[in-house]
Amino acid sequence: MTDSSGIESPAAPEWLVKLESRRERIKAKLSHESGNGAPCNVCGSACPGLDLHFWRKICRNCKCRKEQHDCIDDDVSGWAQFEILGAIRSKPAYIRISELTDKPVELAWVPPNVTPELASDYMRTLGQQNIPIVGSEAAEKRKQQLEFQVPAHDLDTNLCHNLTPYEAGQLSEYVEKIKTHCVGQGTVLRIGGEGAGQLQYGTVVQQPKRDQPGDITPSANVQSGDSTRPDYMESPALSDKMKYKLHLMGISSSEMVAQAMRQDPAIVLTAGSAGVPEPIVKFHREYQTNPKFRAEMDRFVEQQQQAQKLDEPLGSVAGGSLVPSGSNDSGFGSIPVSPRDVTPGHAELLGPMGTLGLSEKVMPPPQQASTGPAIATLQTLRCGGCTLPITTGEVAVKVDRPVSSECSVWHPQCFQCQRCGELLADLVYFYHAGAIYCGRDLAAILKIPRCAACDELIFTKEYTAAEGATFHVRHFCCYHCDGPLAGQQYVMDERSSQPLCLPCYEGHYAQTCATCQRRIGPTEQGVGWDKIHWHKECFLCSGRHCRKSLIGGRFCVKANRPYCSAQCTKDI
Repeated sequence: MTDSSGIESPAAPEWLVKLESRRERIKAKLSHESGNGAPCNVCGSACPGLDLHFWRKICRNCKCRKEQHDCIDDDVSGWAQFEILGAIRSKPAYIRISELTDKPVELAWVPPNVTPELASDYMRTLGQQNIPIVGSEAAEKRKQQLEFQVPAHDLDTNLCHNLTPYEAGQLSEYVEKIKTHCVGQGTVLRIGGEGAGQLQYGTVVQQPKRDQPGDITPSANVQSGDSTRPDYMESPALSDKMKYKLHLMGISSSEMVAQAMRQDPAIVLTAGSAGVPEPIVKFHREYQTNPKFRAEMDRFVEQQQQAQKLDEPLGSVAGGSLVPSGSNDSGFGSIPVSPRDVTPGHAELLGPMGTLGLSEKVMPPPQQASTGPAIATLQTLRCGGCTLPITTGEVAVKVDRPVSSECSVWHPQCFQCQRCGELLADLVYFYHAGAIYCGRDLAAILKIPRCAACDELIFTKEYTAAEGATFHVRHFCCYHCDGPLAGQQYVMDERSSQPLCLPCYEGHYAQTCATCQRRIGPTEQGVGWDKIHWHKECFLCSGRHCRKSLIGGRFCVKANRPYCSAQCTKDI
């Protein structure tokens, strides 16, 4: 490429040209052009379609917010949050959720970088009402939440209205600070795992040094009490979910599984099971009611029997390779299911703990490795929301901002804004003072005022405060005609909490008195009951011979007329 000076310079890489072009298109696309004509999800047919106000973030036809309209997202105008914050915008995926249906359902969003199994467990934990199945109310709510919780105009000066150079500089500085210190996207994982989708159980057994990798010392896996790592955890024949189920039942070994399979279910599940251990009773209840559990247990026991015939120890079934997914309809394609567990050495144990943000102090001293087997137990993790323990095998959401690992994980259903209590859409969080917030509430916590008219943050010292709300001076205008209200009388509309000039209030918002049919002016006192309104002086008993004031007394309404008693309703 040759410039005007005749000097030849190398052409920019194609990927850089495409990225810059896309950014320019995002900046050039005016926000009021995006989604034009989209139907309103709140007003329905009463709204002819989205017509965004040129600086308010509402529809001029129905006064609802843009995200309350059914706008179709595109790569140019859709969700600047991900462009600016660098978070991962997940694409729709097909996931099978057994509680809903036997077939995969299309979800509008799934946590990024997880296996299908972990995604399914995460969604199940959220509850059916929060699973964003494409076309459902939950999917629409999730989309609205994201745009409301992380306002794009809080992050990009190009999406704001008529900023001064000083305001633009302040907003850019604010964005850089939250990107450096606050914002992040939660990671879904299973507690005890080295990474998303990987499961390693909370009690870690440290093996003694061995000359030959294949020589597994039996005593290394034989411990007493709750600290035992069951040998079936090493089997590739069982999925992580089934291992977790057995662990919760109290099944302590593969031999106990075989023992349970030899029991007669008719005896175990009847009143004659008084002498049968509780774990075996739980096993048979699951075995009789869960076909998937039954199939995996049958396959597991069959492989055990084959291994015994070949005189191979149970420990040799553990492998180090990834188990490929058994289905191609999950939407995850190349992501495998959880890897088989490998008996960890001392160096390998540091990996999962580092990932969870745990201190190395929970590890035994290095010299213990040469003296014999030792047990290292993960410290108890507590949810940063409800503070209850999160046990090994549970699905959790991890954040990277906290310095201490004690407040770095949340139950999925607890991963919500500390201030508004709403689930954090797409796991985008803002960490501050030990708590997580949505972007909108973080600004409120930091005491940055927000303009009630344009919904943008205010970075100037001069602004207007009225009726508990704040406004840019230039945006303190009539909600209906946009006329400036500085130095003028105004009325606050109760429904929108927005100011109105007196002429607009009387012409478009004032109620009509049911008695005299005149408008109830902003300076006049009125009385309202259901959808009927009266002037204070018109609120009289409609009985022919009564006509007393009903202010402060009991009354009844008949044919939109007020009466002081049932007797007066007959005296017409």
